[in-house]
Amino acid sequence: MAATPVLSQTPAIADRPFIVTAGGEPDTWGSRLGWLIYTEAFKRLGIPFRMEHYTLARGAAMVEQGLADAELSRVYEYGADRPYLVRVEESVVDIGFSLYSANPALRLARLEDLRAAKFQVEYRRGLLLCESTLKPLVASEHLSDVSTREQGLKKMLTGRTDLYCEIDVYVQQELHSPEFKSLANVAQVRRVISLGKSIPTYPYLNKKHAALAPRLAAVLKQMKAQGLMQVYQQQVERELGWLP
Repeated sequence: MAATPVLSQTPAIADRPFIVTAGGEPDTWGSRLGWLIYTEAFKRLGIPFRMEHYTLARGAAMVEQGLADAELSRVYEYGADRPYLVRVEESVVDIGFSLYSANPALRLARLEDLRAAKFQVEYRRGLLLCESTLKPLVASEHLSDVSTREQGLKKMLTGRTDLYCEIDVYVQQELHSPEFKSLANVAQVRRVISLGKSIPTYPYLNKKHAALAPRLAAVLKQMKAQGLMQVYQQQVERELGWLP
């Protein structure tokens, strides 16, 4: 999905659009939602905008080198050791984490119930919220990690694990992909329990745009108050076939 630049310009970047890098493909949940949010935000700011798609590492390097102007969204602490970045002090996308199962009989009333259970639990390597939540609750012999979402979900679907911890939107994204939709028991996958926390993510700008950060924060806050974030999220999830 190609971004449509806004036509108005500001003197600061009149020579080219403001470039925001996004990880992954244009048709993912995050890219679609980010494109809608940023298109409206930069329209209100009167700044031409374009989104470009790279790996996360490549996008980060582009912003560091000044070849792009901002990263779409990162966790709050991301800029702590990156002095070339300025955080916009208003979150753009909140990400939820949950435990999933393909066993229709499996129930958990509370996360603490994992202590007494003997479930095989898995999480994707690098998801620190999953790791820090599960390690105190699940014995080491019953806890494992995997490198990809596909591995985690397929092991759960084949009964090799009982519970899998993942970011909610990524589970939906995988389950609606052609690879997973063809599996016999994919309809049994359900969220068993939320980890109870959503992680806000924030825009990060190259520091040469520091003066723009409070302006963008004010626009994002205004859009939230108008309910636009929820409208955009529902629009994206309908387009992806997640909602009727």
